[in-house]
Amino acid sequence: MKRNSRIIAAVIVIFLLLAAAVAVSFFVLHEYNYLALIVLLVSFVSVIILYIVQTNYHKVLSDDIESSISSSMSEALKEGEMGILVYNEEYEITWLSAMFYEKQINRVGEKVLVWLPELQDLLSGKAERTVVVINEDKYEVSKKDDAYVLFFKDISKEYDLEKEVNDKAYVLGLVNFDNFDEASLNENDVAYINSNIRVPVLEYFRKFGIVFKTLRNNRLQLILNDRIYHKLLDDRFSILNKVRREAKAEDMDVTLSMAFAYGSDDLTELDEVASGLLEIAETRGGDQVVTRKIGDEAIFYGGSSEARERQSKVKIRVVANTIRRMINDASNVMIVGHIDADGDCIGSALAMSLIVRTMHKDTYIVLKNSKIEPMIHDVLVRYNPVLSERHSFVTESEAISHLDDDSLVIMVDHHAAANSSCRELLKAAKNIVIIDHHRRRADLDVDASFLYVEAGASSATELVVEMFPYFSRNIDIVREEANIMYIGLLIDTNHFRSRVNSRTFDVARTLKQYGADSAECEELIEEPYEMTKKRYEILAQAKRFRDNIMIANMKESYPRSVASQAVDIMIDIKEIDCAFVIWKISSNEVAVSARSKGNINVQVILEKLGGGGHMTAAGLQTKEYSQDELYNKLLDALNEYLESVEKDESDTA
Repeated sequence: MKRNSRIIAAVIVIFLLLAAAVAVSFFVLHEYNYLALIVLLVSFVSVIILYIVQTNYHKVLSDDIESSISSSMSEALKEGEMGILVYNEEYEITWLSAMFYEKQINRVGEKVLVWLPELQDLLSGKAERTVVVINEDKYEVSKKDDAYVLFFKDISKEYDLEKEVNDKAYVLGLVNFDNFDEASLNENDVAYINSNIRVPVLEYFRKFGIVFKTLRNNRLQLILNDRIYHKLLDDRFSILNKVRREAKAEDMDVTLSMAFAYGSDDLTELDEVASGLLEIAETRGGDQVVTRKIGDEAIFYGGSSEARERQSKVKIRVVANTIRRMINDASNVMIVGHIDADGDCIGSALAMSLIVRTMHKDTYIVLKNSKIEPMIHDVLVRYNPVLSERHSFVTESEAISHLDDDSLVIMVDHHAAANSSCRELLKAAKNIVIIDHHRRRADLDVDASFLYVEAGASSATELVVEMFPYFSRNIDIVREEANIMYIGLLIDTNHFRSRVNSRTFDVARTLKQYGADSAECEELIEEPYEMTKKRYEILAQAKRFRDNIMIANMKESYPRSVASQAVDIMIDIKEIDCAFVIWKISSNEVAVSARSKGNINVQVILEKLGGGGHMTAAGLQTKEYSQDELYNKLLDALNEYLESVEKDESDTA
């Protein structure tokens, strides 16, 4: 079609030039050139003929295509409300079937993507079909392979019916008032919470038309449909901000956690999923919403508060009794840590080994030949004569040789097989216990019999040492073991400066009573000159992002402890709210270490990239991205998080 247009344009130009020449000849020079006049008339007739050809071009093409389609096929297209669009190599529409003209749609001559930009993925081959809306009608569009042809199927009725059905589909929700226990509050606090927090929450649900029922004083069950649920999504669950603000005004720790399950007509299934999601929200610190469509991954909203210190020791006793029973029923016990074991990982493993020894069970710490961080590796070498006599350290293959159906595997300081130093052992084990202090992931890749995940704890060492009194009044601990456990506390709390609560100091006091020497521990974790030099290399190359964030993108390999210490120093800078260090672990593996002062949730940011941790300390280790890709994805995740926080704050205001 473009070629025809160019020919017409050329003929018109020639016609105008000839007309000008004849006019000059006749009226200026008074020369009567009849040959030029004849050529002029012929050009004029040619323009008219070409215009007629151009005008009828699409009709002829349409007739040709229509004639190639049998009458039965045409009837089938009409009955099936199907349309055909033909375009050329320049994505210019050259023909439309009768359906489009019947609906008064004529886009011949236009670019396909100018008219319907949402077809980009279909035309590029990224999608097999897509849905577009034209004049309020919905069409499913597919492409004929190796041809410039698109098929449009009118699905307006089906689309509207499906939307109507989906809008009415059940969504089941659970709501929990985190840290609200009437027994531990005075009457004034309870009255304030009921009037300034509970009542606004109930009014919020009524506003959206949600049916709710009180299950107990701090929990509600919600019944709604998909249409209402999407209204909540559009509102970004603004009630979380209101509850947090009201509680903060009275210096209370009450927050709101919500869970929503949908995508099934089985209410029992939805109830089970919602209960599991709420448990995840609570173990991650509360103050957030977790949603899941059956069959899909969980999605998190909020989570801007750090996990609160656990108040009741009843849970610790219940956990200890459960683990005691499982150890008692086991033929032997294997204790495993994470990749690049650090002080907390080793400390909690030793503490767990001592607990199992009190029950006279064969116990193996699967640590031999595993990768260990340099600092704690040097400590283990120094204490090896004592530790090797009191604990059985084995390789993963040796542990598997001891494994039977009654063996118990205890994971410490991690809860994902992807992070474990003993993945094959976990695959073979039938009984697994998890003890961890990192925010729990929604989808566990370990089939655990029992989970003890407390995001409010400073360390895994803290969780295990707290259980000592429920196993034995006099656990046999020597100074070297107590020192390593104490180092675990020191490292994970940045020398008792972050994620510290009263329980942490109780555990520190207990370890001191067992012989831990704080001065010796500080000396043990002092770094040599070369490590200090590397740490300050990272600091020198760090750059500011949005004024209050620092990012160091290092192209060299560094020990994890050096990167962690560097990011700890960055976060101590007055103007900096959070910091990230990206560095190489090996030629094909990169890592991120992140820290925050608490007003930016680095755990949520790194979760988007596949990492995890805490609100104020998180990390990631991956082979999926190159270093530059990881850096760019971190920037994208940061921008997305900060924009969502800014929107929440503006909505709250």
